[in-house]
This record gives sequence, C-alpha cells and structure tokens, in this order.
Amino acid sequence: MTDVTDGRDHDALPNAPADGVAGPLALDADGATAPSILSRLIRLAMPSIIGTTSLTVMQFIDGWMVSLLDRRGIDGGVNLAASFNGGITAFVPLALCFGVAGLVNTFSAQHMGNRQPLKGTRFAWQGLWLSVFSIPLFFILWLVIGHIFRLFGHTGELLRLETLFARYMLATAPINFASLVIGSFFLGLHRPMVQVIAGITGNVLNLLLDYILIFGHFGFPALHLLGAAIATLTASIISLLIVGWFFVRWHHEMGTSMRQLWKISPPELLQLLRVGLPAGAQIAGDIFCWTIFTLAWVDHFGPDAAEAQSAVMRYVSISFMPAVGLGNAVTALAGNRIGNQDIPGAMLAVKWGIRLAITYMGICGLIFWLGRGMLASVFLSNPEALAIAEKILIFSAIFQIFDAMNVIFISALRAAGDTVIPSIITLGSALLISVIGGGIVTFEVPQLGVNGPWIMATIYICFSGMANFTWWSIGRWKRIDLLKGHRAINTRRRGE
Repeated sequence: MTDVTDGRDHDALPNAPADGVAGPLALDADGATAPSILSRLIRLAMPSIIGTTSLTVMQFIDGWMVSLLDRRGIDGGVNLAASFNGGITAFVPLALCFGVAGLVNTFSAQHMGNRQPLKGTRFAWQGLWLSVFSIPLFFILWLVIGHIFRLFGHTGELLRLETLFARYMLATAPINFASLVIGSFFLGLHRPMVQVIAGITGNVLNLLLDYILIFGHFGFPALHLLGAAIATLTASIISLLIVGWFFVRWHHEMGTSMRQLWKISPPELLQLLRVGLPAGAQIAGDIFCWTIFTLAWVDHFGPDAAEAQSAVMRYVSISFMPAVGLGNAVTALAGNRIGNQDIPGAMLAVKWGIRLAITYMGICGLIFWLGRGMLASVFLSNPEALAIAEKILIFSAIFQIFDAMNVIFISALRAAGDTVIPSIITLGSALLISVIGGGIVTFEVPQLGVNGPWIMATIYICFSGMANFTWWSIGRWKRIDLLKGHRAINTRRRGE
C-alpha cells in the first residue's frame, strides 16, 4: 500500500530520483507538447519496431527457406502451407496469453507515470505465474492438435507436417508467454532495448539453426520442417533466458529483493486478468477467425490456394508487425501520461502514432498493389498459385490503412485499460463478416474462388478499423482509473 501521509510514495524505487520515476523517458505533464511527445514516441517506438521487424524478417526468411523444400518436391511440396497452418493454429491459444501479458505494459507504464514503478513489478510477477499456469493447457492442446486438423478434412503429408509444426509451437508457447510478460514490463518502464536485445539474439539464432537443421549443413542431418520447428523452440528458450537475466538484474540494481514481490498476489492477479482477458480474447478471437478463414475457406479451393495464402501472409506480416511495435510504444507512452493524469499528452501520443502507422502501412499497401507479381514470385513458381497470390495481394493493399487504425486505436484504448468494447468490436465483426460471411460466399458463390472469402475479410478489417476509431473518439476511456485508490501524491519538481 502507498503511505500518503507524508506525500511520499513508498512503492517508488529505492534508488530512483526524488520524483520516484526511473528511466530517461519519464516526463512531467509540463513536457507534453506535440514535439516532445513525438520525440519520445519515436525514441520509444524505434527499439520496439526493430524488435517486431526482426521477428518478421526472421519469419519471412524462415518461410523462404521452407519454400525451397517445396520447390524441390520434398515431403509432398506442402511444407510452406503446413508451417503456416501449424503456426497460426498454435497461436490462437497463445494470443489469449499474449493479450494478458501485453497488459503488463499498461500497468507498468501507468504506475511509472504515477511514480509507483514497484507496483508495476508486482503485475509482472503475476504475469509470470500465469505463464506457469498455462503449461497444462498447452499440453492438452499438444495432444489433440492433430484431431483439430482432421476436422477440417486435412490428410496425408499436409496433416502430418502441420501437426508436427503446431506441436513444437505449442511447446514454445509458455516460454514465449513469460518472455512477453518481462518484455512488456520493461517497455512500460520505457526500457524497450531489453526486448530488442533478446528478440534480435533469438531471431539470429533461429535463422542460423534454420540454415543448419533444415538443409543439413556442418555435419547435421537435413531435418526439413522439423529442423525449422527445433530452431524456433531453441531460440525461444534463449530469448527467455536473456530477458530473465535483465529482470533479475533490475531487482538487484534497484535494491529490491525478489522475495518481496514474487509471490502470488490475488488483487494484482485478478486485476490483470480482469483487464487482460478481454484484450487476450480480442487477439485470440482475431487469430481464431483467421485460422478458420484459412483452413476452411481458403484451403477449400485447393493446395495452390493454400500455398498462395501462406506466401501472401508473409508480406502482410511485414506491414503489420512494425505497426504492432509502434502500437506497443503508443500503449507505453499513453499509459505513462494517463498514469500522470495527463490526458492531453496521451491524446498527442495516439495522434502521432496513427499518423506514423497510416503512412507506413499505406506505403506497404501501394507496394503490394504495384509489385504483386514480383512479390508473389519470391515464394511461388506454380502459375496457378502465383495468380491466386496476386489477387490476394490486391485485397491486402486495400485494407492496410484500416488495419493501421485497428492496431493504433486498440493499443491506445489498452493504455487506458479499455479492453472490453474493442474485443467485442473485433471479435464480433470477425465472426459475422469474415467467418460466417466468408463461409457463405465460399459455398454459395464458388465461382468467385478465393476472391469471395477475401472480399469478406477485407470488409471485416475496414469495418473494425472504423469502429475502433469511433469508440476511441467517444472518449469513455478518459473515465477509467486503473490506479484508483493506489495513486501517489504527485509533487512536481518545481516545488508545488
């Protein structure tokens, strides 16, 4: 608890400056001018973007390596589709965990803005406990994942390989959960380089192991898609060890014993779940709908459509993931401002964030449209698959700006703890438009081919982007107080 009788925060870091805020990006409400907010957003966003971009580049190269197996006809030529199907299916339950872990960023940022960073540390520990509790869930899914693919009519080599890859991704899920909890904690403290160092190290290791294990270099056997799965698991473990080392070092530097903070704390645990589960449901629901969309509707049109879908989604990730990195920075900076009761500063952070995201993703959309033939040929050589991929790239180009709106405004609302309505908007529109609507056009208007479900997916993303923007504009988030009853008395350095 915070003792306010003397105007001091006893949850402030022991070695922090007099105002209780650690980190070079901590700022008073007085500094919340448009140029200062933009400068701080860029400084905070660049490491986050580098981290998410390095992951995207790794996945892109990883997919390209796997596609070489298909060009050689290895394992039935379905490795690229199997890796995408297995990866996205395994990510559905992990996305729920990621949503909860991402809210550690919100609590860490708001408590830092309110000069109570140790309270944010308590939320990080609760997130780590949740990653431990998730292990039985992922083990159960590991046992039944093959049956899930069979429900969609998958057989033969595609079923075998996507099951294998999905099982390895499920094994990495609790590890990645814990890594994101710690990374989100440091991002909330405006120390994003911790996540960047761990992410880049893991990604470089993953690519090196991909090269060695997929193709069998340096005396190792050629394990093909199994090699890619082992590489991902190994890299995830190394990334967790790195962020874990920084986390332990944080406690040591601040003179705080981990024994004071590591235990399960029901109030913080329940608050993290109360705000985090809707955010996790939004992410998981979105990924679930994309999984149904891919496995049931797109794959319904045959292996060429499956390969084309997998190839195009590599490019969509290149546009989407840097925006996610920017969105994480918006959450951290806007959350800091909200914690300091600086609503205008939070709105400035979101304003600059949406401008940057729309610019970047708009350029990506233009490249998708104009360069679709060249882009598709990087992964595909089959003329039928190439033609399908070019069509999908056109749809991907259309929704880029609306997807930017989704990312930034959901991240902004998350900074305030407003997670329920964005979850309803995203999940509801995805189910009604993309899944149900996509299924209707797939079977009722089959002559449209892959164009049918992709038209519906494009409508869903455009609608969701506009709806989340509208909800942000209404401003209900301004009345949410995550720190109610736990606020420090903010004594400005100017002696107020």
